[in-house]
Amino acid sequence: MTNFPIFVGQVTLRQRGQLPENPGIYFVFDEFDNLLYIGQAKSLKNRWAGSTHHRYKQFARKGLDKVIIRYVLTPILELNSSERNYIDIFKPLFNDSKVKEYLPKTSPRFSELQRLLKLTTKPLFPSCLNKSRNGETIPREDWDLFRGFIAGIYQESQPHIVVVCQQNMGEILWKSSSHRTKKRFYIGSPYQYGSMCYFFDARQAVFGFVEVFDCDLAESIFKEVYPNLVDFQVAGVRIKKLLNPNLLIAALQKSGFNKPNATQDYLLNIGGNLQDLPTDLNLNQQMMW
Repeated sequence: MTNFPIFVGQVTLRQRGQLPENPGIYFVFDEFDNLLYIGQAKSLKNRWAGSTHHRYKQFARKGLDKVIIRYVLTPILELNSSERNYIDIFKPLFNDSKVKEYLPKTSPRFSELQRLLKLTTKPLFPSCLNKSRNGETIPREDWDLFRGFIAGIYQESQPHIVVVCQQNMGEILWKSSSHRTKKRFYIGSPYQYGSMCYFFDARQAVFGFVEVFDCDLAESIFKEVYPNLVDFQVAGVRIKKLLNPNLLIAALQKSGFNKPNATQDYLLNIGGNLQDLPTDLNLNQQMMW
């Protein structure tokens, strides 16, 4: 700091509204006292008002309380020469760089849908590639190393994309649907299906995440359909998809599972209407806010 001019004041980026209206040269520092930028202003306060400064977003991403604006007061007629002189001497990091452009923010609804779809592609227990059966430790089969697959699509008031999931995905969905802000992404109540169906409103379609909670039923279904699953991309996420939706009904019937099960009833009820997911399915995230 000893090499810099004597600053008459400083504020954090968050406090920029406290800058004086006087003309001056401003010096922008990060939290480690690295000089980022030098600029001039006929009114320091107006130059930094709101988010009008051309590098505001670039600085703000470093933290509103971590970026410091220090300044010296300078007569208007001396602004140009003083600014050039300071830049030549101190060579700030950003003065000779282009203003960084940032992509538009991703829709929170779209991001949450992507997160849920990505979780269906991950192992049920990521840290455990083995399981115990009858007191014996055996490797998990390929069909037991992911949480869910797309069974098909059916039309109700709007298209419904059915994602069949194994046990443990339900807890993730419950936390998402109970979250103070994310719960607005869901429609209806899961309790009508025994707390196992969660309907995510993606605007252009509804994703019905259906958890097959009973391990025996889930094992029977996933083992049966696995040879007929292919990779498919939805919302920028690669997920497994059932080639023929009718195979889901066949797997349910073949399972011989006779216990009362609301999820099984739901799948059987909509199974006859399931169609294959179109290859040209395209979800516009700009419509998904």
